[in-house]
Amino acid sequence: MPRKNLIRTSEYFYHITTRSNHKEWFDIPLDYVWIIAIKSFKKAQKNNPAKISQFVLMANHYHLLIRTPNNDIDQFMYHFNKTFSDLLRIASNKENRMFGSNYKWSLIKNHRYFHNVFRYIYQNPLRAGITEQCENYPYSTLHYTSNNIETPFDFTKLDQLESNLSFINEKLDFEKSNQIKKGLRKSIFKEVKKRNY
Repeated sequence: MPRKNLIRTSEYFYHITTRSNHKEWFDIPLDYVWIIAIKSFKKAQKNNPAKISQFVLMANHYHLLIRTPNNDIDQFMYHFNKTFSDLLRIASNKENRMFGSNYKWSLIKNHRYFHNVFRYIYQNPLRAGITEQCENYPYSTLHYTSNNIETPFDFTKLDQLESNLSFINEKLDFEKSNQIKKGLRKSIFKEVKKRNY
């Protein structure tokens, strides 16, 4: 499948995700992977300032919600993923690539869709059965904002959404989650409705 043409914008948020090579779990503790991710954000933001509004790190992938004031998502992601991958490789004593493919992205233009994607991202640990409350998952920006902990990298808090924990924890059913997941495969996010034949 050919790579979709990148849309560069400063107006809308991108949902970004990247998986580890062969979907294998990271070889080092997630505490350390989180520290490496923070270092990578700091380095990428020096080169290409960006507004990061969500980051959730899982055992073999991450989700990111980001806006790029300079229309340079490709440059930011190049610096972030390169640094992240290089530091992970060193820490885990591996020679092969750490991420399986290029990052996947989707622009979120619609306000209602944005709210659903926002909740979907933070519910990753919930869907995986790791936690019962999204804010208790330590490898998520929500953990910092909901517990009034200073975020360790330049982070843009969306107060209206971040403070609404009941909305964030209102579990999406399987069908809704699946619609969002399919919608995030598109260049411009659109919830894919179930077809009735």
